[in-house]
Amino acid sequence: MSNRDVIIYWKNIQFDVVLPVDKVWDFALAFGEAFALNDSHQGRIPSVIDKYDYHPNGYHVWVSVWVNKEQQFYDFLRDFCSKQGLSVREKDLKPGVE
Repeated sequence: MSNRDVIIYWKNIQFDVVLPVDKVWDFALAFGEAFALNDSHQGRIPSVIDKYDYHPNGYHVWVSVWVNKEQQFYDFLRDFCSKQGLSVREKDLKPGVE
């Protein structure tokens, strides 16, 4: 690769998930473990949430995953909600939802 080449290093997808206030920490921990990165020097590194913002209907929590992990995120969210006694709108769990 020359110093004139432009590359796309990685492509991700970001989700804005609205959660009840009391479930944000549980979500952050579960997400971190489910999408942890394996580093040859540091071992397993939990993924972090991109940002969060309070809203009267619950916290908006932004997370990013690699594009090829989109379906894995939907499966993770279904499982998380099931374990936490939350419902999730299935129509929102399809690739390409805006």
